[in-house]
Amino acid sequence: MESRPSRWPGIRLSEERQRELAGVCEVEVYRYAMLPTWRLIRTDDTLFVGAFDGREGHESATYKVVATPHSPLFRGHRRMFEALIAGAQRTV
Repeated sequence: MESRPSRWPGIRLSEERQRELAGVCEVEVYRYAMLPTWRLIRTDDTLFVGAFDGREGHESATYKVVATPHSPLFRGHRRMFEALIAGAQRTV
């Protein structure tokens, strides 16, 4: 598991790289205040959801969740995603 001192430099580096990317395309990055259980990435009608399961974040599995005609998993994660953003701080 990442130590607190090593975690923040990685987060800041990631945000800086994403700011560079925002110079050429639309990117939004948020920090939320709840326990970091999920890594959520949204691109139009596709979500990438990763669960922090005790391993380092980059070693945790990430799953692709797509919208389908009857996609409760996609809709549920999308609703959770939108609720997190509503109470989060945008950093990029």
